Amino acid sequence: MRVERLCREFGVELDVWAYNLRPGLPPQGLPRGEVYKDRRYPPGYVERMRQTAKESGIEMIAPPVVANTFKAHEATEFAKEGGRLPQFHHAVFAAYWERGENIGEAEVLCRLAAGCGLDADSLREALAEGRYRQRVEEQMAWARAAGLGGVPTVIFNERFAIVGAQDYEVFADVARRIQRGDLKAEG
Repeated sequence: MRVERLCREFGVELDVWAYNLRPGLPPQGLPRGEVYKDRRYPPGYVERMRQTAKESGIEMIAPPVVANTFKAHEATEFAKEGGRLPQFHHAVFAAYWERGENIGEAEVLCRLAAGCGLDADSLREALAEGRYRQRVEEQMAWARAAGLGGVPTVIFNERFAIVGAQDYEVFADVARRIQRGDLKAEG
């Protein structure tokens, strides 16, 4: 994936924050057809998105259920604490976009966590008790207050944002410019 490549090539550090793209979804998610029944995309949009994914090694499908991702964000916080964020982030992405799994379900997340070397029972307990709920809600509130409106959004140096699935070279250009000192945060 592009961000993972960016981390390798430029030594940047990845931190994943929660963002709720569809805040009205019920906990179990909704069938894709129901969520997108009135949505129309420009000609070629979906094909370009799939091609971009394929260039990153992802055989992207349209998952049958649009997941409520709140539990996935909570599980991501668990993975951060367990030192397995990159592995878990990749596993959740692949489960949803390549296999169409409902990443809003605790058991799916626990299985993915176990596959990344995390304790599934501990995650199950953390999700049941809402251990990371407040942290996820705070991150989502920050994203709304910052005016974020799309995913993915990659923020460099807490100042420069790239929104959407851009070509890798867009990310690399910003990273190079920051390393050279061409882009500096003013404050």
